[in-house]
Amino acid sequence: MLSLGTVFVLFIYGVAMRYLFNRPISWVDEAVTVLMVWSVLWTAALNLRWSEHISFDVIFINVSARTQRLMLLVVCTLFVLLMLAALPGMVDYTLFLWRERTDMLGMRLDFVYAIFPFFFAVIVVRLLLSIWRLLGRKWQDELPHWGGASSADLP
Repeated sequence: MLSLGTVFVLFIYGVAMRYLFNRPISWVDEAVTVLMVWSVLWTAALNLRWSEHISFDVIFINVSARTQRLMLLVVCTLFVLLMLAALPGMVDYTLFLWRERTDMLGMRLDFVYAIFPFFFAVIVVRLLLSIWRLLGRKWQDELPHWGGASSADLP
């Protein structure tokens, strides 16, 4: 919340300086961009429930709970494999960026982009936890977290 508030204040400051005082402040655009990317990915990784992420669930919500479980197991497993395959290259490239800096603020780009491997790692852990719960005896309790059938909907 603090970061989004900071983004808002900086954005209004930048707009005011540009259009009211005709003195654009270049570093504001850069700071707003970095703060926004960090805020969005941090929140998506740690705070959003699965059902709050953007999804195409037209088929998912119209199948049985057992089919939902199977769909989740397959898709979560594929995403874990895909993200784990991409993670080493992403970390390597992020570490490579230590020598580059942003234009206005002079921030090291490895810091700016460090949120991406963090986001991937947290999502992989969350997906593995979901897979673990879907493989357990109380797998029905996991479905509502994904917008699927609740325990009360099951036969």
